[in-house]
Amino acid sequence: MNERASRVTYDRLSRTARQEILERGVTIAEFVRSWYPDGRWGGDRCGCPDDRCRGFHHEEHEDCGCLPVVLAEVTGNPPGPPA
Repeated sequence: MNERASRVTYDRLSRTARQEILERGVTIAEFVRSWYPDGRWGGDRCGCPDDRCRGFHHEEHEDCGCLPVVLAEVTGNPPGPPA
């Protein structure tokens, strides 16, 4: 079976992360498969492909600084200015 044809699971991604991904013009499926080709998101809820991000890169209540960077890797475009 073609991995691309498999279903993408992203329920571990927070609503905020999904919104930011879509705002950068990337589908959730494209984003997930760019880090996890099998289509199952294994990263942290904040959108970082490192599943230990919250508590290591930032605290639970803080925004993830990783997501803009990993989105830039996916899109090839640098992150925009902070909101």
